[in-house]
Amino acid sequence: MIDLDKATLAVAGFQALLNRTPPEAVNVRVSSEAWTLSEIVGHLIDSASNNHQRFARLRLGNLDGFPGYEAETWVRAQDHDSCHFTILSQLWSAYNAFLLHLAETIPHTSLQNAWMKPEGPLTLGFLVNDYFSHLNLHAEHYAKRLAEVETALAQG
Repeated sequence: MIDLDKATLAVAGFQALLNRTPPEAVNVRVSSEAWTLSEIVGHLIDSASNNHQRFARLRLGNLDGFPGYEAETWVRAQDHDSCHFTILSQLWSAYNAFLLHLAETIPHTSLQNAWMKPEGPLTLGFLVNDYFSHLNLHAEHYAKRLAEVETALAQG
């Protein structure tokens, strides 16, 4: 069973964070190991993209041999900080609106289709719910980073 209410709230919550992000905050790096706000959004676009493929393919049957996702490598490779934040924000918003549509229209008979991984199978139902839980974790991460950046900007 997919928790559509939780999914919708997760998307709306992160959208609210994006809407209140000041332009001067998006590329501030608070430490050498910390992602910028743009990089966090870029990671979430990557997550949406990877999960879109899983969701669509799993509607058709089990999935074997599909690659995973290497977050740090992808974020470094894509240089999200050089992309205008409006583009990142709009892409994230549109992608997640579409993923909500996919979640709402998954045939009940497909929910048990599984991505076969070496550590064990993951069902489509699990992956959809997990995607939106992952989004909530990153919303907390984003909110904390935004507060750190706003404090750094206020201190000059």
